[in-house]
Amino acid sequence: MDKKQKKKLKRATKKKKEKAAEQKMETRLKDQLTMFDRLPTVCSVCASGFPKTKEAHMTWRVVVRSQKAVRLFCPRCQQLGTQLKDKANEI
Repeated sequence: MDKKQKKKLKRATKKKKEKAAEQKMETRLKDQLTMFDRLPTVCSVCASGFPKTKEAHMTWRVVVRSQKAVRLFCPRCQQLGTQLKDKANEI
């Protein structure tokens, strides 16, 4: 095999890997989007209601951990979680 063929083969392999990674990401995203019907209407920690406003959609956090678990966190609970994580890291 000459240099040209090796380079061509290397490029083809790289392209194939990139395409596989892209398809995997697409599939994962598609699976997560189909889980929006499982989205809770209240915060998973404090049970405060989720207001259907633009601001709420920008500040509340949706976490998908597995195929069955979809969690919704309000800004206050997100802040408490961050504080707890920081305290645990200090120890």
